[in-house]
Amino acid sequence: MEQAATAKNHQKSKWAALMLMLTVGFGGWQLGLPELALFFNNLGFENYKAHRLADTQASYQLALFLNPKSQTALYNLGWLCEELQDLECAEAKYRQAAQLGFPAAYSNLAQLYILHDKNYPAAVHLLFQGLKLAEDDQVKSSLLKNLGWARLEQRRYSEALQHLDAATKLDSAIPATYCLKAQVLEGMKKKKEAQQQWKSCLKYADSQEFDEDIWIGMARQRLQEEKTKK
Repeated sequence: MEQAATAKNHQKSKWAALMLMLTVGFGGWQLGLPELALFFNNLGFENYKAHRLADTQASYQLALFLNPKSQTALYNLGWLCEELQDLECAEAKYRQAAQLGFPAAYSNLAQLYILHDKNYPAAVHLLFQGLKLAEDDQVKSSLLKNLGWARLEQRRYSEALQHLDAATKLDSAIPATYCLKAQVLEGMKKKKEAQQQWKSCLKYADSQEFDEDIWIGMARQRLQEEKTKK
């Protein structure tokens, strides 16, 4: 059934691509397939901003039909699948993008391993591989944040703190870094320092993010416990 559905969706993508090519005419063909793929990838992002998720998915699928090796389209479709909690799809698309050398895909794939699979050694391996490829500071920061997260789960607190500090230096606007650092400091028995991190976690974390919503609850609990002691 699953294979039949996949084939049917692929066929739909073919027809949609053909119809669109006819619409844009020969000028569209002259742009070349990679350029058309980029057009549909960008269209997918615009559809997402407009909350048209079905159109978003169709646009990314068209981009991949036109250019199966589009790193950004693979990554974006993986991200959309994750948003829709289709984790099998997300993992597959992130892995494909990572195999094509897209550093951000390594970070997101590793985060799936941490959050859902609890496979911390595999996550660490992926993150180090991603760091070898990353050039953008925000991507490096995301990789380091997730590396700190994996080391936290392994109770390797000193290493976790080192990676999280490095992530913060590159990009101080990642809320998860504060939440993770608070847990690391607690593990190191530095509760006073952890309290300040919990405050920052509560201030900046987004309850719409699955992992951050959990940490918001933890932050409130920890801060309330400290307040009760006083």
